[in-house]
Amino acid sequence: MYEYEIRTLQSLYEEGVFKSSFYKKKLYSKEVFLSYDQFLEISFTYKEELRKISAFERTTTPMQDVFGIFSSTGTTGEKTFYVYSKKDKLVHKEFVQELLGAIGLTANDLGGVMAPLDTGVMAHAMMWQFSAIGAGFVNCPIPSPENMIELVKKVPVTVISTRPDIVTSVVYQPEFAKAAKESSVKKLVLGGDFLTEERRTLLEQTWDAECYNMFGMSEMFGPMAGECKKKNGLHYINKYLMIEILDPKTKQPVREGQIGVAVYTTLWDKGFPLLRYWTDDLMRLETAPCGCGSKNPRLFYIGRLSDHIRVNGASVFPSDVESILFAEGLIGEYKVVQNGEDITVFTEALAESVQASVCEKLCALFKRQVGLSVVTPRSLGYLGTKNRFEIKLS
Repeated sequence: MYEYEIRTLQSLYEEGVFKSSFYKKKLYSKEVFLSYDQFLEISFTYKEELRKISAFERTTTPMQDVFGIFSSTGTTGEKTFYVYSKKDKLVHKEFVQELLGAIGLTANDLGGVMAPLDTGVMAHAMMWQFSAIGAGFVNCPIPSPENMIELVKKVPVTVISTRPDIVTSVVYQPEFAKAAKESSVKKLVLGGDFLTEERRTLLEQTWDAECYNMFGMSEMFGPMAGECKKKNGLHYINKYLMIEILDPKTKQPVREGQIGVAVYTTLWDKGFPLLRYWTDDLMRLETAPCGCGSKNPRLFYIGRLSDHIRVNGASVFPSDVESILFAEGLIGEYKVVQNGEDITVFTEALAESVQASVCEKLCALFKRQVGLSVVTPRSLGYLGTKNRFEIKLS
């Protein structure tokens, strides 16, 4: 298991990639790269560790090889800054050409980047991805429904890159939905959150466009994994990325196809190399060839350890709730609040005619009585920065 990855890590270690002050404390001996069993002895890297030290304490990249300094979005806490090297940009270009090329993006496309533009790397990565395939792009840094529709009316955007909830927001107003369908947009390339099949169906009908799910992390870039035209899992390039799927309790590898926590190790001389980076993202992994013909392995995103509710020993994730709500015609946001034994689901713009049916299905999902509260459209303020499940201490 992981023979290629371990050999690559041995070479990177000998080249001095892990000589930063941060990793010197973790790597007590080069022998940890002699086998996967020994590799398992390396302690995990956690987000909180990264927040406590500066970007340049985590890198050995000479200043002349630095492409830029970018940050996380601050989704789970304060922003963390990272060094991105010129080599990282080359590797990112290879990921983009592989992943976006597989869904038909070309230099003839025009990208629309619907994302706030600041130090956060994800909006920048969305711009880089269009440049990597030779396409132009236009920014919409305040991606309100009004601004997005104004942009696609005035500019012949063919591909939109953004979060699923952002591009869904045009559905609220019939004139916006009509303009979206009549626009030149033919593909939606979405990341930054999970994408259920029910939301995908709504978006494809609204925009009259193909909808693809992508996956990225601020600690690396986006996309680092993405769907092909089969839309069955997220392909990633395993010559650059080692992904362990581990049992969240035992911290040991699970069998292929089983769900566990994704732990990432990068396999090139990255500006900030990731070594056994524990994410709290629950995934499963398949290595069998995809129907598209690609031999790259596929990830299947399940949810976050920090964003679920335990019910009779089983986990309920936001995607489980979203599938019910969107299948019943929800076009807005939602939030689940647990207060002791009481669970209330707040939704926007859910028709009164389906509320009884929705409540019945939610009760079956949570195996208890569930309250349903319909609130004013665009009032929940998800913004991609909060958990959709809120657990209050009773």
